Amino acid sequence: MIPQEVRELFAAGRLAWLATADGEGVPNVAPMLQYWWADEKTIVVGDLFMKATKANVEATGKACLAVYDESSDKSYKLKGRARYETSGPLYDLAQGELAKRKPDKKFKGVVALRVRSVYDLSRGPRAGALIAEV
Repeated sequence: MIPQEVRELFAAGRLAWLATADGEGVPNVAPMLQYWWADEKTIVVGDLFMKATKANVEATGKACLAVYDESSDKSYKLKGRARYETSGPLYDLAQGELAKRKPDKKFKGVVALRVRSVYDLSRGPRAGALIAEV
């Protein structure tokens, strides 16, 4: 189970970083602001401008999302299986959330990240520690 403090930090709307790699292992990272929990194990990231990220997810099915909160100095990383979707309930969830703030915008698709592991990235002796396997 994903710890509540991790879920809350990702739900707070902070800038997060989505990392992927292509089929040859070339990394890509991009900042994300449009993401929401779809259920206890799935976080959905909206695509307004993705190019390499979309291609990498389609090629490898893997992604990592990290967030940092400057006020608490807490940081976490989610790793898991990812898929790119252009319709369906996860797309609809993200589109509905986007419409609340930006009714003139529409997502091209979403990255659905099914979390498999959670890491503590906060400074200190536990930095990098695996804190949950889902």
